[in-house]
Amino acid sequence: MVLPILTTMCNNCHGGLSPSGGVKLDTYVDVSKYVKSGSLVGTINFASGFSPMPQGGNKLPACQIKQIQDWIAAGALNN
Repeated sequence: MVLPILTTMCNNCHGGLSPSGGVKLDTYVDVSKYVKSGSLVGTINFASGFSPMPQGGNKLPACQIKQIQDWIAAGALNN
Protein backbone atom coordinates (compact mmCIF):
# COMPACT_ATOMS: atom_id res chain seq x y z
CA MET A 1 0.00 0.00 0.00
CA VAL A 2 1.52 3.30 -1.07
CA LEU A 3 -0.81 5.74 0.66
CA PRO A 4 1.21 5.77 3.92
CA ILE A 5 4.41 6.47 1.96
CA LEU A 6 2.84 9.35 0.04
CA THR A 7 1.20 10.74 3.16
CA THR A 8 4.42 10.67 5.15
CA MET A 9 6.98 11.52 2.51
CA CYS A 10 5.16 13.70 -0.04
CA ASN A 11 2.05 15.37 1.27
CA ASN A 12 3.74 17.82 3.62
CA CYS A 13 4.75 19.72 0.48
CA HIS A 14 2.44 18.25 -2.18
CA GLY A 15 -0.89 18.31 -0.40
CA GLY A 16 -3.45 20.78 0.77
CA LEU A 17 -4.56 24.03 -0.83
CA SER A 18 -1.14 25.29 -1.97
CA PRO A 19 0.91 22.27 -3.07
CA SER A 20 4.55 22.92 -3.87
CA GLY A 21 5.19 23.41 -7.57
CA GLY A 22 1.50 22.91 -8.23
CA VAL A 23 2.02 19.16 -7.80
CA LYS A 24 -0.79 17.76 -5.69
CA LEU A 25 -0.46 14.19 -4.40
CA ASP A 26 -3.12 13.87 -1.74
CA THR A 27 -5.86 12.17 -3.77
CA TYR A 28 -5.86 9.08 -5.96
CA VAL A 29 -6.94 11.12 -9.00
CA ASP A 30 -4.02 13.51 -8.50
CA VAL A 31 -1.47 10.73 -7.96
CA SER A 32 -2.71 8.77 -10.97
CA LYS A 33 -1.83 11.69 -13.30
CA TYR A 34 1.80 11.48 -12.22
CA VAL A 35 1.78 7.69 -12.38
CA LYS A 36 0.51 7.74 -15.98
CA SER A 37 3.04 10.36 -17.08
CA GLY A 38 5.91 8.45 -15.46
CA SER A 39 6.94 11.46 -13.44
CA LEU A 40 6.23 9.88 -10.05
CA VAL A 41 8.72 7.09 -10.67
CA GLY A 42 11.19 9.46 -12.34
CA THR A 43 11.25 11.86 -9.44
CA ILE A 44 11.56 9.28 -6.66
CA ASN A 45 14.36 7.51 -8.57
CA PHE A 46 16.24 10.79 -9.10
CA ALA A 47 16.19 9.99 -12.83
CA SER A 48 17.72 12.35 -15.35
CA GLY A 49 15.23 14.89 -16.63
CA PHE A 50 13.12 14.82 -13.46
CA SER A 51 13.24 17.00 -10.38
CA PRO A 52 14.48 14.66 -7.63
CA MET A 53 12.13 14.24 -4.71
CA PRO A 54 12.15 14.74 -1.87
CA GLN A 55 13.76 18.00 -2.91
CA GLY A 56 17.00 18.65 -1.08
CA GLY A 57 16.73 15.32 0.69
CA ASN A 58 17.86 11.77 0.32
CA LYS A 59 16.14 9.28 -1.95
CA LEU A 60 13.35 7.27 -0.43
CA PRO A 61 14.52 3.92 0.93
CA ALA A 62 14.83 1.29 -1.82
CA CYS A 63 12.05 -0.78 -0.23
CA GLN A 64 9.61 2.15 -0.48
CA ILE A 65 10.57 2.86 -4.10
CA LYS A 66 10.06 -0.82 -4.91
CA GLN A 67 6.69 -0.79 -3.17
CA ILE A 68 5.56 2.17 -5.31
CA GLN A 69 6.93 0.60 -8.49
CA ASP A 70 5.23 -2.73 -7.69
CA TRP A 71 1.93 -0.93 -7.08
CA ILE A 72 2.23 0.82 -10.44
CA ALA A 73 3.18 -2.44 -12.21
CA ALA A 74 0.10 -4.08 -10.69
CA GLY A 75 -2.12 -1.42 -12.27
CA ALA A 76 -1.94 1.36 -9.66
CA LEU A 77 -5.32 0.38 -8.27
CA ASN A 78 -7.26 2.65 -5.94
CA ASN A 79 -7.26 0.21 -3.03
